[in-house]
Amino acid sequence: MKHSLILLAAASLPACMCASASASEPGLRHVFDIHARCADAICTGDTPHGRRIMIPIVGGEVTGPALNAVIMPGGADYQLTDTAQHRTEFRAVYSVMTPDSAYINVENTGISFSRDGEHYFTTTPAFEADKNGPYRWLNDYIFICRPVNFAPGAVTLRVWQVL
Repeated sequence: MKHSLILLAAASLPACMCASASASEPGLRHVFDIHARCADAICTGDTPHGRRIMIPIVGGEVTGPALNAVIMPGGADYQLTDTAQHRTEFRAVYSVMTPDSAYINVENTGISFSRDGEHYFTTTPAFEADKNGPYRWLNDYIFICRPVNFAPGAVTLRVWQVL
């Protein structure tokens, strides 16, 4: 059913959009780094779905060639951990404010796991900016990110735009 919906959506695209589509591998462009400051984790405990953890996001900054902003306090990173599988699902929700006072909402979801010598940690941030503002381009692309640094009370994520 899911594949049928995707095919139906593709079939409804204008012919000019389908003709310009390419099967080539996508490229990546580094757009910015997210330097988030966090408070101590709050653990709900082991629920029927796994261990629930909430990490308050208390501030930080976004720096890079395509965006600079301040991370507003009040967000959180919600994690669901399967300790038996060494796997964690992430859902971080927060807002940033640019130097020209534009607000951008961020929802960053992803997974990490570590088993059999393999370590993986990738998330896909989605942005919601004013549709008529200078940051509207964030609404229209797919992004991926990976952590590049962990420190007590902080994490740095490198963000790439998928081209």
